[in-house]
Amino acid sequence: MIECRRFVSTIAVVLFLTVAASRADALGNPPSWKQENAKGHFPYHRLTAADFPINDAVHTEYGMYTRGFFQFRYHENWTERDGGAVARINEWSVWSGFDRIKSSRKSWFTRVAETLPHEQGHLDINELFSKRLADTPLDKLPIGEGRTGKEAEADLKRKMDALADRISADEKVEQDRYDAETDHGKNGAKQQEWTAAIQARLKRAGIGL
Repeated sequence: MIECRRFVSTIAVVLFLTVAASRADALGNPPSWKQENAKGHFPYHRLTAADFPINDAVHTEYGMYTRGFFQFRYHENWTERDGGAVARINEWSVWSGFDRIKSSRKSWFTRVAETLPHEQGHLDINELFSKRLADTPLDKLPIGEGRTGKEAEADLKRKMDALADRISADEKVEQDRYDAETDHGKNGAKQQEWTAAIQARLKRAGIGL
C-alpha cells in the first residue's frame, strides 16, 4: 500500500510597484529562474525522485509531500476622479512552479516511482489554477479606490491579495477532492481517470511539458 499524502499550497506574493505612466511598459520579465532557484522555486516540470529532498522531520505521517507556488507582480498608476483617486493595473506578470524546499519525501518511503504520477497531478493542478490567474484580462482585475492615490494603491493591493486568496481557496478544494477520490493515489482506476482529465485540461489551457 502506498503511504503518501501531499497537499500543494499555493503561495501568492504581490510585489507592489508604483510607477508613472511613462514607465508603464517597464515591468519586463519576472525575476530570473536563477534568482528563484535560490529560494527553492523551480519552473513547472515533470517531477522525478530527485526533486524531493529527504526530510524525516516534516510532515512525519506522509511518505511524500509536494508543494507548488504561484507569484505575481504588477505595475499600476492612479488618477484623480470625483474628488478621490482610482488605481488601475496596466501591466502584470504571473509565474509558478515547484517549491523544492517545502517538498519532501521520507527516508523510509520506497515506492517513489509508483507515487510520482499522483504527485505530478497535484503540481499540474497548481499550474492550471496559476494559468487561470495569469489569463485574467487587465480590465477584469480589481480597481483600487480611495481619497488619495496612496489610499487607492493600498486598496488595490488588498483586493489583489483577496483575488489570490480566492484562487488558492478554489485550488485547495480541488486538491482535497483529488486526494479523496484517488485515496492519495492508491486507487489506481481513479488515479488514471484523474490523470487523463488533468492532461486534457492542460492541453486545452496550452500548458505543456
